[in-house]
Amino acid sequence: LRTYFPRKETDFFDDVSSALRNDVLKIRSRQTDYLLSVLLNSIMGNYISTISSIDDALEDLEEELLTITSGDDIGIQIQALRRQYMLMKKSILPLKEQYIKLLRAENLLIHKVNRAFFNDVNDHLQFVLQTIEICRETLSSLVDLYISNNDLRMNDIMKRLTIVSTIFIPLTFLVGVWGMNYKWMPELEWQYGYLFAWIVMAIIGIIVYLYFRKKKWY
Repeated sequence: LRTYFPRKETDFFDDVSSALRNDVLKIRSRQTDYLLSVLLNSIMGNYISTISSIDDALEDLEEELLTITSGDDIGIQIQALRRQYMLMKKSILPLKEQYIKLLRAENLLIHKVNRAFFNDVNDHLQFVLQTIEICRETLSSLVDLYISNNDLRMNDIMKRLTIVSTIFIPLTFLVGVWGMNYKWMPELEWQYGYLFAWIVMAIIGIIVYLYFRKKKWY
């Protein structure tokens, strides 16, 4: 089971802090809105890492479902991934609405020279949203596939039980006849009657079994 463990709050913007200390992105010499774009890009990077991990886990789980016919823990894995997906979706959608308002705002908060950086953040946001939609569809497909696999397993179990029951139907009939204990039943007094009964029941069981195998019902 693949799970995602978010970074600690103290190092969430560690890359930004490092850039400030080393003056890599020339943040100190630019306008404050540029710093905002860098912070938003850092947030988007974390979202991309998270949703990519969820997407990879879903792909691995899909391959597992397609290659095996049983797996009691797969349902648990699907539920765990679904919870991660829902948390991701709930956190990104409000950000989407606020970011749209930020880009459409007619004010001096975003300088024209830095608008390209905010457009880059928007591209990352759109990528995350598209991947979330893909994950939603994949999750839905996984649930359907999991249910289908369970149905196939249940049908196979029922088929085997039906075959076993069918084999025992004629045997149960014979046991019922010989269990009536009528006075004039010559086979009850026969020296080899018990052995004969076992041989007859074994032959009938084998014949029924071979018939099922020939019809490819088993």
